[in-house]
Amino acid sequence: MAGPANSLITWIGAVVRAHPRRPALVHERTVWTYQQLWDRAGAVARRLLALGLRPGQAVGLIGANELDYVANYFGILRAAGAAVTVSHLLDAAAVKEQLAWVGARAVFVGQVDAVVRDELAKALPVLPMAAAPDAIAKGRLPSVGTSSPCAIMPTSGTTGRPKSVVHSQGTMLHGALQLASVFPYGPDERGVVFLPLYACIPEQVLPMLCSGGSLEILPGFDVERVADACTRATTFDAVPTILSRLIEHAPLSKLAHLSWVTFASEAMPVPLLQRWWEELPGVEMNQFYGMTEVLTLTAAPHHVLRTEPATVGRAFPTTALTVERADGSTASLGGGELLAAGPGRMRGYHEDAAATKAALAPDGSMRTGDLGQIDERGLVFLTGRSKDVIISGGINIAPAEIEAVAARHPAVERVVVVGVRSERWGETPVVVAVPRPGRTVTADELLDHCRSRLAGYKRPTGAGLIDSLPTTGIGKAAKDAVRKMITDGKIRLVRVR
Repeated sequence: MAGPANSLITWIGAVVRAHPRRPALVHERTVWTYQQLWDRAGAVARRLLALGLRPGQAVGLIGANELDYVANYFGILRAAGAAVTVSHLLDAAAVKEQLAWVGARAVFVGQVDAVVRDELAKALPVLPMAAAPDAIAKGRLPSVGTSSPCAIMPTSGTTGRPKSVVHSQGTMLHGALQLASVFPYGPDERGVVFLPLYACIPEQVLPMLCSGGSLEILPGFDVERVADACTRATTFDAVPTILSRLIEHAPLSKLAHLSWVTFASEAMPVPLLQRWWEELPGVEMNQFYGMTEVLTLTAAPHHVLRTEPATVGRAFPTTALTVERADGSTASLGGGELLAAGPGRMRGYHEDAAATKAALAPDGSMRTGDLGQIDERGLVFLTGRSKDVIISGGINIAPAEIEAVAARHPAVERVVVVGVRSERWGETPVVVAVPRPGRTVTADELLDHCRSRLAGYKRPTGAGLIDSLPTTGIGKAAKDAVRKMITDGKIRLVRVR
């Protein structure tokens, strides 16, 4: 008899028992049922146990999107291990450092540069991402409880000491069920996965599979392939930068097959959201806000966004959000740094008690690093990241406020605001934008547009245009890269005359 479904892997197991023949994963003409996925995960688990994996030990995963990535992820969990999903965009030294830091016992390697594969093979057992499943052996796999380690998520490591977030089976399940309780996940839903699996498993794969739905796995983001997949799907998860590219370049007739979309990870320009509503009125837009350390914080379903398009929604019922004011006091309303507490909070940073303590407020709440406002209705409005705040002449400026103004220019597709050094003011804000296809705007016009609509101290001192913004692995605008391009002279700024 199966035990209670109080951990991520026991919950997925319960779904498998309820719907063994239901499609779970799809890639081109290959379809895996829930039972086939579960059996492959079991074979992976037994392979790891044969290597000597002990409960709680880390196992790495690195490669592009493919069905076996998901099977190996669940196989690690079925063996009572902790999955370490590493970006395949990193160089060999960074990958080795991240896996060494968490003491990885082995690593599944898929489509990566040969140099990365060879370097990893010098340090630990390398297992092929896509391997023929072993015969399903008899016998029990280790029991997995709510507090068992489940995932170790690297949050840095390209420079300096790595920092890795540890989540348990319980916290990961809680995050997935929070999303599934608010958005329309269910057995009849089919999602398209094009964000890298190393980043999107908690926010897209888990809530869908915990709900009995199916996922079509694409190797990555490509406008044409995503649009074609939408004709067979009901939903996908994206970031605003990708939503902008799709609404500009994908056939609307194909996107219109969708029923709903979720998005997160960076600020959503209100004009972009309104454009989706205007051109695809049958597709509901839903936003959530979370972070690696807490997973899910707020949700803004479609009906909330239609009323307040600038909000990231309300806190989930099991998540407590407060603000820490400049004087160090906390409150449930007002503005400041957002603090979060709840069952989805991380166990801590791997073997880094000092970093864990520094990230927590005295009451144990997580310091999000995000600045925001909570109004009397409980709606949360983000104003920026504390590390991105521009301090000009001793005054704090939130880039998000300037970005919201710049995004309202009809010829602007995407925009970011960063701080640049100033001998007089310390630093000042500058605007970098991507023009909409077929529309014309000059840097001077963009600068005038922003300066005429902002208070004096918030006015940008420069503006530049670029064909496309540099992005992170999941498609977010990479502000650090933009700053470097300005410093290196790759983005020419027009300055205030």
